[in-house]
Amino acid sequence: MQFTLTSVQSVAAAPFTLGFAFRKGDVPQGQAVTSPDVRLQVTPKNRWGDGSLKFAVLAGQANLTASTPLTVRLSAGTTPPAVALGLADLKATGITASVASTAWGRADWATTDWDTPFLSWVSGPLMSSWIYRKPLGADSHLVAWLEVRLFAGGAVEVLPWVENGYLLVPGPTSKAGTYSFTLGGTQRFNADIDLPNHCRTPLLSGASTSQWLGADPQVIPRHESEYLQSTLLVPSYRAKVASNAARLTSLPTTFTPLQQGNLPTGMGGAGYHPSIGLLPEWDVLYLTSSSPRAYTGLIFNAYSAGRYGIHFRDERTQRPLRFSSYPNLVIGSGSQISNNGASTTNSYTPAASGTPPATWAFTHHPSVGFMAYLVTGRWYFMEELQFAATLHFLKTTDWMRQFTQGIVETQANTTRGIAWIIRTLAQAACITADDDPLRDEFLACLQANIDWNHARYVAQPNNPFGWAEPYSDYSGAGNNVYFEATWQQDFYTAVFGYVKAMEPAVSAASRTRLDAFFAWKARSIVGRLGGTGANEHPFYEAAPYTIAVAPSDSPNFVSGTGPWFPDWGAVYRARTEVPNPPGSGQELRGGFFPEATSYWGNLQPAIAYAVQHGVPGAMEAYQRLISASNWPQLANNFNANPVWSVRPSQIP
Repeated sequence: MQFTLTSVQSVAAAPFTLGFAFRKGDVPQGQAVTSPDVRLQVTPKNRWGDGSLKFAVLAGQANLTASTPLTVRLSAGTTPPAVALGLADLKATGITASVASTAWGRADWATTDWDTPFLSWVSGPLMSSWIYRKPLGADSHLVAWLEVRLFAGGAVEVLPWVENGYLLVPGPTSKAGTYSFTLGGTQRFNADIDLPNHCRTPLLSGASTSQWLGADPQVIPRHESEYLQSTLLVPSYRAKVASNAARLTSLPTTFTPLQQGNLPTGMGGAGYHPSIGLLPEWDVLYLTSSSPRAYTGLIFNAYSAGRYGIHFRDERTQRPLRFSSYPNLVIGSGSQISNNGASTTNSYTPAASGTPPATWAFTHHPSVGFMAYLVTGRWYFMEELQFAATLHFLKTTDWMRQFTQGIVETQANTTRGIAWIIRTLAQAACITADDDPLRDEFLACLQANIDWNHARYVAQPNNPFGWAEPYSDYSGAGNNVYFEATWQQDFYTAVFGYVKAMEPAVSAASRTRLDAFFAWKARSIVGRLGGTGANEHPFYEAAPYTIAVAPSDSPNFVSGTGPWFPDWGAVYRARTEVPNPPGSGQELRGGFFPEATSYWGNLQPAIAYAVQHGVPGAMEAYQRLISASNWPQLANNFNANPVWSVRPSQIP
């Protein structure tokens, strides 16, 4: 348990804040976290099922020498009680702030305005943090927000942002104007912004990730990536990316409002994009490289998620919506959300107009906010992830999602799209603070989806190969063979393996169902990495674009009656029209091998989690894969493109 702090300048008692994930059991319930290296404050936000610390916001002061990393070691222990910094301390700094728009008005904070924060996020003797909000002038949609951090000694850090995203307020439209931010009487930001409906953006420009009342100490934290991966809140990666790699040099080093960064030009387009995966490429680079560019790159790309029209804030609570409050509501038109559903009661969010946001496609959407929150502990990033998770509830037809339950089914959407929806939902359920009312909403929805999958595929007999029902036959009707995209099934398998690893706080019964469902779903990758028997699927051809899943144009997945193939050898013959083994040589082939983004890359997370969770036959299948004579070609290519280089956590 350690991290490093670095600044380009020498600073005494430099203030710092970061998020920190803890491995289950490392800090038992009832114990605190201490360090011999800095003055440290730890604010718990989440706990594991055994009560041990899962995630916390760390803050403190450190003596730093210019460009010299300071290693901060952590251990479980005890800390004496201390008086927290309060609002009187904040006001004593003389802080004033304002967000203004030439077209829409302004919001000001001074003296007694600081007495009424929207909420208190962190309270402690070394750092306290509050969230503030005010309407921007008289406009019914625009709201100015501040996250204000006060440090011992009087340093103040502010993240200002402007948001144009209510749930049911009539007439949502774009809000163009010149926006500015002033802190302590000095203008820190001024730029023309055309803010589309249901978008938001920090008021930042240049290389800074926040604004400071005084001098920016420019402290950059760096997590110990192997430890962070060992918490299982993120996947484990085998790649080691060089600091001069092209993937790193392409990351943004500065920010302007609504910039695209490394996000896709047209989300939902065919083919590979670095945003697709359990985590997007810029998040994975933070885990697989030591470059300081990885930190700012992931922060700026997380800020760029504000360019999508996914921010539907409930004007009654001033938070992302609670599923249980909106059984019939579905997204209306104009927010550039692809493939919206329908409402049985004709209940839609108001139609939006004006400059459209960037298109958000659930089928290809990246994880947003999650990794940035784990690294920084910022409330802003936690909400970014919450907005994405609630958006997918809103876009789904009410009766199909079973109203407040939020069920998402592969056959009604796309296998890959539902995989990414479950990924985003599970991340939100796991990192939403334990005392946040939204946590129970996300957990209930995740539990409902676990139970639904278990009921469909495990509680009743179903296909023995781990195929979740596809949304279409890739070969078309008429040939009496139903084909599915192999890689989409791998995404679905990997996501539920990832969900199981994160240990969300669902009920004990649902955890048992998750175990059983994942063991069933993992058959789809374990079986494809088989041996050379006539009833097996050869491992060296495990990554075709499509695969035969049933000997019928209309197999019945709902009742589980199929019909189904008798064994994996028959699956292979239905695709290739030759029996296994097809010939000499057992090198990995097809599927664009050995490209890191090939279908061979896509299957890595699925088999990794199958091994990690002890699925029968998974270790043997994995050994066949990595023992292939040309496996090193793929493994080496991951070092330049690491997104799919997921490995079992117990295997280096």
